[in-house]
Amino acid sequence: MRRINLLPWRDERRQALQRNFVVHLASSVVVALAIGGGIHLYEQNQIDNQDQRNQYLDGVIKDLDRKIQAINELKKKKDELIARMQVIEKLQSSRPTIVHLMEDFVKTLPDGIQLTNISVSGDNKTINIQGYADAQARVADYLRQLNSSSTIGGAIIVGSGILAQTPGKDINPSSRYVFSITAQIKQPKAADSAKEQ
Repeated sequence: MRRINLLPWRDERRQALQRNFVVHLASSVVVALAIGGGIHLYEQNQIDNQDQRNQYLDGVIKDLDRKIQAINELKKKKDELIARMQVIEKLQSSRPTIVHLMEDFVKTLPDGIQLTNISVSGDNKTINIQGYADAQARVADYLRQLNSSSTIGGAIIVGSGILAQTPGKDINPSSRYVFSITAQIKQPKAADSAKEQ
């Protein structure tokens, strides 16, 4: 006898397909969540590692900034010391010149001349001399003696005239001459400089 299937097989097949679809869908969702969670954990791990590196680099940068600041302060102190040493060397090198200059002022000053002002300008190379004399001839003689000295040269008269009479003083204005001389300082010879030191 043949069997006749009177059950609703199409409905059972549809239900089986639906069950398979739900199982596959659930499996796909679980796998997708697992993959997404893994990616999230990996990225979070990478972010944490990068944060640690950034913190380390920040610490190193701050340390280097402190060292750079200390180096800049040392450079500043070094520059100040070099500037002081240069001033001392300049004073030391000009010391013999000043001694010889004062000595020549005493030797070259003739009688009848009084100096009222001596100033040095132009980086200690130009001397400005002001004073008055009894006669013009004495000023000319003083100029010759200055030009023949060992530390002063190129002396020229830049101004002269008759001194005005001071009230209450008994001075003959015709015999007093005001003068102004400009001269150049010569560098002393090496032998003289060595002797002085």
